[in-house]
Amino acid sequence: MTMARTLKNDLDKALLAHQAGHLKKAEKLYRKITTIAPSNSNAWHLLGALYHQTGNIIQAKECLNRGIKLTPNFPQALNTRGILHKETGQIMEAELDFRAALILAPNFPEVLTNLADTRRLAGDLSEAENLNNQAIKLAPNLAPAYNNRGAIEQELGNLQKAKTAFQTALDLDANLNDAAINLAIILKMLGQTGIALKTAVNTIKRRPNYAPAHNCLGLIYFGLEKNTAAKTSFKKACSIDPNYADAQNNLGNTLSRLDETVEAQNHYNIAVRLEPNNPDFWANKAASLQAENRVDEVIVACNNALNIDPNHADARWNRGIARLISGDLLYGFADYEARWLLPEFNNRSFNSQLWKGENLRDKSILLHSEQGFGDTIQFIRYVTFLTKQKPKAVYLETHKPLVSLLRAMPEIDKIFNRGEELPKSDYHIPLMSLAHRFKTTLSTIPKTTPYLKVKKASSYNFKDNHNYRKNIKIGMAWAGRKTHKNDHNRSIPPELCVPFLQNPNVQFYGLQLDRAEDYKGNLPYLIDLSAYLTDFAATGSILKNLDLVITVDTALAHLAGSLGVKCWVMLPFAPDWRWLLDSDNTPWYSSITLFRQQNRNSWDSVVNQIMSALENFHFSNVE
Repeated sequence: MTMARTLKNDLDKALLAHQAGHLKKAEKLYRKITTIAPSNSNAWHLLGALYHQTGNIIQAKECLNRGIKLTPNFPQALNTRGILHKETGQIMEAELDFRAALILAPNFPEVLTNLADTRRLAGDLSEAENLNNQAIKLAPNLAPAYNNRGAIEQELGNLQKAKTAFQTALDLDANLNDAAINLAIILKMLGQTGIALKTAVNTIKRRPNYAPAHNCLGLIYFGLEKNTAAKTSFKKACSIDPNYADAQNNLGNTLSRLDETVEAQNHYNIAVRLEPNNPDFWANKAASLQAENRVDEVIVACNNALNIDPNHADARWNRGIARLISGDLLYGFADYEARWLLPEFNNRSFNSQLWKGENLRDKSILLHSEQGFGDTIQFIRYVTFLTKQKPKAVYLETHKPLVSLLRAMPEIDKIFNRGEELPKSDYHIPLMSLAHRFKTTLSTIPKTTPYLKVKKASSYNFKDNHNYRKNIKIGMAWAGRKTHKNDHNRSIPPELCVPFLQNPNVQFYGLQLDRAEDYKGNLPYLIDLSAYLTDFAATGSILKNLDLVITVDTALAHLAGSLGVKCWVMLPFAPDWRWLLDSDNTPWYSSITLFRQQNRNSWDSVVNQIMSALENFHFSNVE
């Protein structure tokens, strides 16, 4: 038998073993052929394809490069190398390979659909759709082409069409795992989480070492906020394929959510090393760095993202938060305007022009609350800047619990509850955008306090009910709104407050809403005033009767500060941007003192500081 015949037989055997899944046998045969006949480009191509299949990326590239160098006009090898480039984030290199393959074989449907997916990743959905349709016309039963059609429809927001395309791909090839996990993701997006979970699990059963399936399962768990399960799935994906950038990024996101930020950074670093031109990875890394107060690094990471994509909303938002917390309010509030590009913010439309600083003389303007109660209280101070321009009318739309309080502001002509019919106006503006419009810096914050007043007396009779043997009256709130995304960090378990609540010279009053169980079980030292806190005006009237308020970062702190009531605020290690870093005071409210966690998730230092400060407070205020 001739050498050529022997090599052909060996290559046929190797290919059969490869197709049957006997990869070690196939590798051994391919290696034998490349040793005996190192100029056999087909053997190098198939060996490269095998290494690609087993996740050995470096050796796969070496073999494919060698095969293509031996036979430059080798469309199959160019196609395989293009797939490898695409999967490792080298989109431009992948496109070059696919286009070179098409020049050699213009009617190669697999190459057409691979190039279509590359164009999709590059953002050219029109060309992607055209190329993919060509592939389907040439090969109507080509399952990957329907998988790519689904990906294009998903990018276009056509989720039902995407679902149909992915299902068609699976009908044509039940073992097309990419289509299975893509279908699972679409089902998740359509709210069919149970079926999505089942699809991902079945894919893993069919192919236990398929990293994308574990990544997909992790995404489903992440969406369900089953963070420990998500962490396990993403870790599995990363252990199978350490070069899987998406999985590394997703693991970083999950660890960040679990407050394991140091380990999260390790995985973000891997992700950005693997795909340095992915702006999402840089933005996510920045958000995690923010949780560690590494502000300078946050800004660097955000700038990296914005250099890649100048319109990246998350990166601009994250940079804005970093700038604000570092005291750079001018540029921080400019970046803060990117909030309207984020899905969690609802940019409303009005029958008037957005105010961008035009002269308001003889014009009317509608201000509207956009976020929480505390945000409205903090930024309503800017109304005095507006009235200096002699507007015809200043209107405010706000949350119902704030209406009575804010009606005491003479600068506002009329206040409306959210949902009420609004008056015609020349301009409108979200309340929190006023800081940007007035180019606020630390030195130009409107600092006159109190800037709010309470016109009615408290319905609680302190004179008759207060135990005057305890000569200090202090209000206390230990938790924020349960639905707030950062509530687990900013709220303090009430039992941790007991050391200072036991102070014999202080009568504590509970100003906590929506935590009835805490009053019953843990805090016998408090007189519960929650029934009297019917709105912010009523709460304000209570505060005016107190010597001090101690609270976590809630609207209560803003209310106390705006009324000029002495207030101590207990802050987590990574505080909200408005409290800045390090200082024990704030330029926003002269009556507020800040007590900060020294270590993440540990309130011990805060409690000890407050115990000590209370002793000093007692001695300086005793009658």
